Amino acid sequence: MKIAAYCRVSTDKVDQLNSLEAQKEFFSEYTQRTGDVLVKLYADEGISGTKIKNRKEFLRMMSDAEKGLFDMVVVKDISRFARNTVDLLQNVRKLKALGIETQFLTANMTSMGNSEFVLTIFGALAQEESANTSKRVKFGKKLNAEKGRVPNIVYGYDKTIGDYFNLEVNKEESKVVKQIYKWYTEEGYGAAKISNMLNEKGYRTKRNCKWSQNAICRILTNEIYTGKIINGKQEISDFLTGQRREKDETEWLVVERPELRIIEDEVFEKAQEILRGRNDAFNLNHERQSNKYLFSTLIKCKECGWSFRRTVRTYKNTYVRWVCSGRNGKGADSCPNKTAVDEEELIQVLQEYFNRVLQQKNKVIDYVVKEFQRVYKAKDENAE
Repeated sequence: MKIAAYCRVSTDKVDQLNSLEAQKEFFSEYTQRTGDVLVKLYADEGISGTKIKNRKEFLRMMSDAEKGLFDMVVVKDISRFARNTVDLLQNVRKLKALGIETQFLTANMTSMGNSEFVLTIFGALAQEESANTSKRVKFGKKLNAEKGRVPNIVYGYDKTIGDYFNLEVNKEESKVVKQIYKWYTEEGYGAAKISNMLNEKGYRTKRNCKWSQNAICRILTNEIYTGKIINGKQEISDFLTGQRREKDETEWLVVERPELRIIEDEVFEKAQEILRGRNDAFNLNHERQSNKYLFSTLIKCKECGWSFRRTVRTYKNTYVRWVCSGRNGKGADSCPNKTAVDEEELIQVLQEYFNRVLQQKNKVIDYVVKEFQRVYKAKDENAE
């Protein structure tokens, strides 16, 4: 019989990967004993069993099943196949409809020869085990959060491997953090401009990548630079889907660490005010912007083809300008167009233009009518 074997481990830790190798070896020995032909072994590494959509090898196996590449799927344990009862039953039924048997070796159970009720019970037990594991992990994370667990990688600090609760200020990187806040709060530069300035100076992020607008915004909104370790802003509300929910600020777990302060509270708050003001100006809430302002989507960049976007900057005076959204959002590397069109000047120029048009409306109407007749006369001639 042609069989396919499936195995999975939920983390990529060394002991779990050893377990995966043991599972692979197990199936190799199994086929030698039974005399079956192992067509393919599908293995997912470091993947949770609660969500099928993230398991590429499992999905590949189901796709190959539809192609008739094997007659039976062999799994060591039900929990390796799925920890979600619904997914377990749906995929076993799908394989059964294709005439493919599913065999769970440790339970000595097959999809063809056992009652679906029994399969459901075993699947429910696997799901409950996963739920209990989720609770234990959540409890452990809560204890670590209360102690002030620090991030693994954060610009401006160095961390000793294996030490989950301590950081040291990196003197060189902390200077860059202070410069970012100064540029933003005192000199009026935006996040995209700051990222370009850092890249031009040859600076790199903690992961040795180029700076981006998002990276600058993360630094401008991270309370750790004021000496506060904040955990518990989110939690997983459903362990089966992995869906997260934002927790109320009163539920956050805050630990004061004054020795980690790089930025003063006043500077940090000023940065937040500027961010909020710019977010309001751009209306960054993922809504469609095409009709938001008078010239939305009407001005196109000749270099990259993106629409111009409306920017509002308040620094001594309020400036409203239209700039290329490609360059403004992605930086100078994406578009060389530096043109900034002042909104008041643009409106004034257009008003003068349309005033001239209205003064000569008879000539304009005659011209439009003649062009209309010329174009459609040419179409009629071509049609003949």
